[in-house]
Amino acid sequence: MTPEEKEALFRSLEEIRIAIQASQPGGEYKAILYSIPIVGIIFGWLLLFFLFFWWYRQRMAIIKAGLYQKEKFDLRLYSFFLGLILTFVGVALSVTFILVLGKSLAMLGGLIPLGTGLGLLCYYKWSPRK
Repeated sequence: MTPEEKEALFRSLEEIRIAIQASQPGGEYKAILYSIPIVGIIFGWLLLFFLFFWWYRQRMAIIKAGLYQKEKFDLRLYSFFLGLILTFVGVALSVTFILVLGKSLAMLGGLIPLGTGLGLLCYYKWSPRK
């Protein structure tokens, strides 16, 4: 590449850079625009941290006071509600993906929660009652 060609290349690149900068309005707001999600994520993590920390401190105070009672957890009922939610979400996603994209691998986005939900409903149906 000759020096004249190199200089012409640099001039054209500079003209392209100037044209791109001129065509992008609001460039001065980009720092604020990009910082909003970052600040939101940081505040969300701080909120979750202090929520779990407060829950831990509350649980320890209850144990020290001698008022702790073991919570009952009904796995069968939990599997029923979670199975219903996943089944209906899976049906909605499957129908949407089939209508929009046709029969493709995108259907897995709906078929996986549908199968999981049906599995949980089968567990609810055939698990022994207490």
